[in-house]
Amino acid sequence: MNNENIYSKLTPSAKEALNELSEEFKESLLENAFRIADKRDTASREISLRDILEAKQSSQQSFEKEKYYADRRKRWIMLLSFSGAIYAAAGILIYLFQNKQFSVENDLGLIVAIIGILISLISFLYGQLLSRRQFFSIKVSPSSTFSNTANFEIVKRWQIIETLAKKVMAEADPKDLMSNSVSFLIRFLSHKIAKDEKEFLKIRELLQLRNKILHEQYSLSDKERIEFLEFADDLINRLELAQTKTNQQEKTLVIISATYGTPKKTLDATKELNQLVNSNRLEFIANNEIVGDPDHGTVKQLNITYEINGKRQTKIFNEGDKIIIED
Repeated sequence: MNNENIYSKLTPSAKEALNELSEEFKESLLENAFRIADKRDTASREISLRDILEAKQSSQQSFEKEKYYADRRKRWIMLLSFSGAIYAAAGILIYLFQNKQFSVENDLGLIVAIIGILISLISFLYGQLLSRRQFFSIKVSPSSTFSNTANFEIVKRWQIIETLAKKVMAEADPKDLMSNSVSFLIRFLSHKIAKDEKEFLKIRELLQLRNKILHEQYSLSDKERIEFLEFADDLINRLELAQTKTNQQEKTLVIISATYGTPKKTLDATKELNQLVNSNRLEFIANNEIVGDPDHGTVKQLNITYEINGKRQTKIFNEGDKIIIED
């Protein structure tokens, strides 16, 4: 049953209560996000997606912490109850031993008390056994790793990165169907968002971690989680900034034509380079990540004809060159 079918079954009062709770949660999340942005000295300008995500994560951690202490209190209460039952049973046995006189007629009350205590002890042990079995069944279940909030944050971050990247790419060519492919997305992030080759590789690692968490129930170490969450948040900030600049500025840099290859064989890279233009600036490294390798084992060249502010120019770059074209 999907969420829409479930929602349609709510009574009007239940829908109203649910909406009120949603608003309360939204307001609480917004307050936390504002405090986070205020610590970064950015609250006066904006509250970013990163602030919202961190506020959500903070709320989840607070909930988990509260649940931990509630479970701890529950264990202490059960332990005290168990201890009290043991002491009561021991006291009755000591009493009977000291008196050395026992009969069903005279000590019926003690018999009933002992039976009650034994039932309490058996119920306690049975409850503990069921709780332990449930804990281990959840722990070994494949879906438990999938629902692990800490690990799944990587998956959610990648979804946000993918959505933002597609929006930025659509600004260059809204009709481009290739923007939906993972390989094109990786190429776009590598050349347009990554700062250097080291980040090229880290973007791929981020995608691999996302796939391993989803399909292999991979559990991240604390160091990996912190490192890649920070990296993902940084990518999200850059994509948001790129989207803002793309929306604000008029596109004056246009790639007229671009070919990548050797005298024997070349590939057209015009569309790909146009989609890498950001804020009237083109910056990337000329390599096989652009459109593939047209001639294996041979050094390639990139021939670009572009127009910027009404002026047309043609330049040739070698494979491996860092290319920057701007006003």
